Amino acid sequence: MNKKIGAIMTGLVLIVIVVSGAFYVRSNRIANSQSHYVSESSTTVVDKTKREHDSFISQVAHPAIKLYEKNQQVLPSIVVAQAVLESSWGNSDLYRNANNPFGIKGSYQGQSIRYDTAEVISGKRITVKAAFRKYPSLLAAINDHNRLLAQQFINQSNVLSYRKVAKLLQQNGYATDPNYAKKLIQIIRKYNLSKYDLAAINGNSN
Repeated sequence: MNKKIGAIMTGLVLIVIVVSGAFYVRSNRIANSQSHYVSESSTTVVDKTKREHDSFISQVAHPAIKLYEKNQQVLPSIVVAQAVLESSWGNSDLYRNANNPFGIKGSYQGQSIRYDTAEVISGKRITVKAAFRKYPSLLAAINDHNRLLAQQFINQSNVLSYRKVAKLLQQNGYATDPNYAKKLIQIIRKYNLSKYDLAAINGNSN
């Protein structure tokens, strides 16, 4: 009798071990599958973001290079960096609704649009409503931005250093953000935008 009970108990223990092992294997498979899915999803998001960023840079850089080859006024790296910073990679309402990626205030050929904007006044960040220029196209915005910077903010000819241009923009009041120049320089360095300056300076836009 005791032997039978012992055999039964041994059998039950073996069943428990087998079932537990199967459950562990299945759980691991599910966990690995979920981990693989999350990894693939994350990779897909990263790839999509990179493609969108590359596309936006290209849209702004190519006309900026052509314009620099024509007039040698504003470095393409500065044009792209400002567009990235001011429009959040082309996602701002101002860019989507007014083709204005630079946050340029005022009106363009009588056209403007009003939005809330953050300004730093006496060290304090406040929100004010302002009129911004509304452009018929991105190219019109880039051309106008080029004229504006050359006439009001750079005031020097043949400046080949994007760092110097960034500092001139801040010194001459393009933006109220005290870290504006630093942010532009960081964007240019992170995305290697100076390569567009070299292409424009050397006439290698094609």
